[in-house]
Amino acid sequence: AAPLSTTDIPSSTMPRRPFVGGNWKSNGSLDSAKTLCAALSSGSAAYRNKVEAVICPIAPHINLVSKLLRKSPIKVASQNVSASAEGAFTGEVSAGQLKDSRIEWTLIGHSERRSKFGETDAITATKIEQ
Repeated sequence: AAPLSTTDIPSSTMPRRPFVGGNWKSNGSLDSAKTLCAALSSGSAAYRNKVEAVICPIAPHINLVSKLLRKSPIKVASQNVSASAEGAFTGEVSAGQLKDSRIEWTLIGHSERRSKFGETDAITATKIEQ
């Protein structure tokens, strides 16, 4: 069979809104998170339906940031997710726990996780399955 071309795909599935993600890495304080969320919220109307925006604050701030941005189109993501479900995995956060906190996005397969923590394609695939 011939490969599909973009003309074979119904227009209702194209085009997808551009995606912009901001990873805070291991930076920030409560005060800086509040300041940044206020600035992001005040400017978000300009791109509300044009860009899908997601930010990844540090884990201790994720619930606060979600609350501060709840009326904004900006989504909040975790910077990582465990490859395992709940259990005896000190320091890990499972996909179920993120979902329970209403976090719909997570950053998986980041080059820093791969280079500094030895995460492989297999580990990344396991995280995706969660």
